[in-house]
Amino acid sequence: MSHIKLSDSAVLDAKRLYDFLVRYDFNAADNSSLAIVKALKQLQSHPTIGTPVPDRSNIRKVVVDFGASGYLIFHKRYEKSDTNFVARIIHQKEWYDEATIGLAEEKAEDVNTQGIVEP
Repeated sequence: MSHIKLSDSAVLDAKRLYDFLVRYDFNAADNSSLAIVKALKQLQSHPTIGTPVPDRSNIRKVVVDFGASGYLIFHKRYEKSDTNFVARIIHQKEWYDEATIGLAEEKAEDVNTQGIVEP
Protein backbone atom coordinates (compact mmCIF):
# COMPACT_ATOMS: atom_id res chain seq x y z
CA MET A 1 0.00 0.00 0.00
CA SER A 2 1.14 3.47 -0.83
CA HIS A 3 1.68 6.11 1.82
CA ILE A 4 -0.56 9.19 1.79
CA LYS A 5 0.81 12.54 2.88
CA LEU A 6 -1.42 15.61 3.09
CA SER A 7 -0.05 19.10 2.53
CA ASP A 8 -0.87 21.79 5.06
CA SER A 9 -3.19 23.26 2.43
CA ALA A 10 -5.03 19.95 1.99
CA VAL A 11 -5.58 19.66 5.76
CA LEU A 12 -6.93 23.21 5.86
CA ASP A 13 -9.09 22.46 2.80
CA ALA A 14 -10.68 19.45 4.52
CA LYS A 15 -11.39 21.52 7.63
CA ARG A 16 -12.81 24.40 5.56
CA LEU A 17 -15.09 22.07 3.60
CA TYR A 18 -16.34 20.41 6.80
CA ASP A 19 -16.87 23.74 8.58
CA PHE A 20 -18.93 25.03 5.67
CA LEU A 21 -21.31 22.05 5.67
CA VAL A 22 -21.61 21.70 9.44
CA ARG A 23 -23.30 25.14 9.57
CA TYR A 24 -26.19 23.68 7.58
CA ASP A 25 -26.26 19.96 8.27
CA PHE A 26 -24.11 18.04 10.74
CA ASN A 27 -24.83 14.65 9.10
CA ALA A 28 -23.94 15.95 5.64
CA ALA A 29 -20.66 17.33 7.01
CA ASP A 30 -19.79 13.98 8.57
CA ASN A 31 -20.77 12.09 5.43
CA SER A 32 -18.67 14.39 3.24
CA SER A 33 -15.66 13.76 5.46
CA LEU A 34 -16.26 10.02 5.22
CA ALA A 35 -16.43 10.28 1.40
CA ILE A 36 -13.07 12.09 1.34
CA VAL A 37 -11.48 9.55 3.70
CA LYS A 38 -12.83 6.70 1.55
CA ALA A 39 -11.29 8.31 -1.55
CA LEU A 40 -7.95 8.72 0.24
CA LYS A 41 -8.02 5.03 1.21
CA GLN A 42 -8.73 4.15 -2.41
CA LEU A 43 -5.79 6.33 -3.43
CA GLN A 44 -3.65 4.45 -0.92
CA SER A 45 -4.64 1.12 -2.53
CA HIS A 46 -4.48 2.39 -6.12
CA PRO A 47 -1.84 5.15 -6.15
CA THR A 48 -2.13 5.99 -9.85
CA ILE A 49 -5.88 6.67 -9.96
CA GLY A 50 -7.19 9.93 -11.30
CA THR A 51 -6.72 11.81 -14.50
CA PRO A 52 -3.63 13.88 -15.26
CA VAL A 53 -4.14 17.62 -14.97
CA PRO A 54 -3.60 19.31 -18.36
CA ASP A 55 -0.11 20.82 -18.65
CA ARG A 56 0.81 19.23 -15.29
CA SER A 57 1.16 15.51 -16.09
CA ASN A 58 2.81 14.84 -12.73
CA ILE A 59 -0.36 15.99 -10.89
CA ARG A 60 -3.48 13.83 -10.98
CA LYS A 61 -7.09 14.73 -10.15
CA VAL A 62 -9.40 12.30 -8.35
CA VAL A 63 -13.14 12.98 -8.37
CA VAL A 64 -14.94 12.21 -5.11
CA ASP A 65 -18.67 11.79 -5.62
CA PHE A 66 -20.82 13.39 -2.96
CA GLY A 67 -24.36 14.62 -3.45
CA ALA A 68 -25.09 16.60 -6.58
CA SER A 69 -21.41 17.37 -7.13
CA GLY A 70 -18.50 16.34 -4.93
CA TYR A 71 -14.85 17.08 -4.37
CA LEU A 72 -11.54 17.02 -6.22
CA ILE A 73 -8.33 15.65 -4.74
CA PHE A 74 -5.12 16.76 -6.45
CA HIS A 75 -2.14 14.50 -5.81
CA LYS A 76 1.39 13.75 -6.97
CA ARG A 77 3.03 10.32 -6.92
CA TYR A 78 6.56 9.83 -5.58
CA GLU A 79 7.61 6.37 -6.77
CA LYS A 80 10.91 6.20 -4.84
CA SER A 81 9.21 6.63 -1.46
CA ASP A 82 5.92 4.94 -2.50
CA THR A 83 4.07 8.09 -1.40
CA ASN A 84 1.16 10.05 -2.80
CA PHE A 85 1.32 13.70 -1.81
CA VAL A 86 -2.14 15.29 -1.64
CA ALA A 87 -1.68 18.96 -2.53
CA ARG A 88 -5.30 20.20 -2.38
CA ILE A 89 -8.86 19.04 -1.70
CA ILE A 90 -11.54 21.33 -3.11
CA HIS A 91 -15.26 21.32 -3.92
CA GLN A 92 -16.02 20.62 -7.58
CA LYS A 93 -17.82 23.93 -7.94
CA GLU A 94 -14.90 25.98 -6.59
CA TRP A 95 -12.92 27.90 -9.15
CA TYR A 96 -9.36 26.69 -9.63
CA ASP A 97 -6.58 27.19 -12.10
CA GLU A 98 -5.34 23.81 -13.37
CA ALA A 99 -2.02 25.36 -14.34
CA THR A 100 -1.20 26.31 -10.76
CA ILE A 101 -3.35 24.11 -8.49
CA GLY A 102 -1.12 22.71 -5.79
CA LEU A 103 2.03 24.13 -7.37
CA ALA A 104 3.30 25.81 -4.19
CA GLU A 105 2.57 22.69 -2.11
CA GLU A 106 4.18 20.45 -4.70
CA LYS A 107 7.38 22.52 -4.83
CA ALA A 108 7.60 22.62 -1.03
CA GLU A 109 7.21 18.84 -0.90
CA ASP A 110 9.85 18.31 -3.59
CA VAL A 111 12.31 20.29 -1.49
CA ASN A 112 11.32 18.51 1.75
CA THR A 113 11.54 14.97 0.39
CA GLN A 114 14.43 15.23 -1.98
CA GLY A 115 16.43 18.28 -1.05
CA ILE A 116 16.05 19.62 -4.58
CA VAL A 117 13.19 20.87 -6.68
CA GLU A 118 12.13 18.48 -9.42
CA PRO A 119 11.69 19.97 -12.89
